[in-house]
Amino acid sequence: MKKFLLMFLITIFLLFNLTCSIFAANIFKEGIYKAADFNFSQENTYSVQNVSPEDSVYILLFDENQLQLQSIRLAPQSGKYNLLPLKPDYRIAIVGKGDVFIG
Repeated sequence: MKKFLLMFLITIFLLFNLTCSIFAANIFKEGIYKAADFNFSQENTYSVQNVSPEDSVYILLFDENQLQLQSIRLAPQSGKYNLLPLKPDYRIAIVGKGDVFIG
């Protein structure tokens, strides 16, 4: 019975860590990112959300000619906002100390 309980606890621990790492893969900090680096599909629409409890973030979306297409200011723990359809040459700039979830 002790072996079963120990194996069960280890399994739960490993699954929890795997789930957290998958979710953390879509969280980004301040910086400039190329849309191709995210492996986003052009057919899907994506949303952004500030998951930081204290810091706000500003999102800027630029096309391949460095023309600004979209800008969104995200308050701490904001709701989800839709991004325009992304092409591989687009750039996403994140300004601020918050953490941005893109999904």
